[in-house]
Amino acid sequence: MAENNKKREQFEKDTRQLFHKLHSAQADNDYIFNRLTSLLSTEYLQVEEDFFTGKICLDAGCGSNANATYALLQMGAEKVHAFDLNETIYEKAPKMLQEFDSQRYELTTGSVLDIPFADNTFDFIHCGGVLHHSADVLQGLRELARVTKPGGVLYIHTYGAGGLIREMTTFFREKYSQDDAFKKLIDNLNAQKLQLGILNIFDSMERNGDDLGRKIPTQMIEELVDDDLVLTIQDRIAAPAYHEHTEEQLRTCLEEEGFSDIERLTRYPYLKNIRRFLSPLYEEYDSEIAQLCYGSGLIQLKAIKND
Repeated sequence: MAENNKKREQFEKDTRQLFHKLHSAQADNDYIFNRLTSLLSTEYLQVEEDFFTGKICLDAGCGSNANATYALLQMGAEKVHAFDLNETIYEKAPKMLQEFDSQRYELTTGSVLDIPFADNTFDFIHCGGVLHHSADVLQGLRELARVTKPGGVLYIHTYGAGGLIREMTTFFREKYSQDDAFKKLIDNLNAQKLQLGILNIFDSMERNGDDLGRKIPTQMIEELVDDDLVLTIQDRIAAPAYHEHTEEQLRTCLEEEGFSDIERLTRYPYLKNIRRFLSPLYEEYDSEIAQLCYGSGLIQLKAIKND
């Protein structure tokens, strides 16, 4: 038991160290932070515009930039409690939330596997992009269920199972953990290096009589290969874990924990970089090509706890 606890502590430390770095970089980029805060809206959640008025909310695994906490406060939540694994959240999150009355939010530390709040506490819970990085996805989901009030709403988005792109990123994560040279390359990656690499390819094509590359404007390369893309690559490859579950597994767990009206949400993510070509697959997650590439897709579920 002690050995398992030690392994979990190291796993969580490594996970938090990576995401503190990535989230801090996102916080320092106005475009990325604004994109992230716009993801959570009453329209997307399919609730009334005044839904959050008077609501006590939880942002479980808020991250160093606390973008969902920001969005919840902006939508009128009475109070938002937010936590993440360790004290590194205090380095950035308060700065990102400084426009709001400090009485309306509270930052603390904790794990989604052992949430530091009493049963039936929250009217609304947000847990986005967190469960698949934890040591036990279903245990985390049960904890989220525990602290949701009867009649309260739980929203999660987590990694689905299957798909060719999942298989590729799993391969690269394994290589990252075993190959020091590859790890160094990913850790030191930046948009400028990627842009230069592409332009060098175009130069080589032109020298060898193929001028196709010169028909693509340099400005387009700079737009398609940006800092947001690099941070996404580092997220997918350097994360200690990206656990996969099917929608059925998640729904079953929620039903066992007393939830009903379980609804899968979807949206078209507006991105500037090359990932914009994948946006239709994110939105139409059940299309044939989306299932080929992403299997179950990014699973975004909203559920109501039974009274």
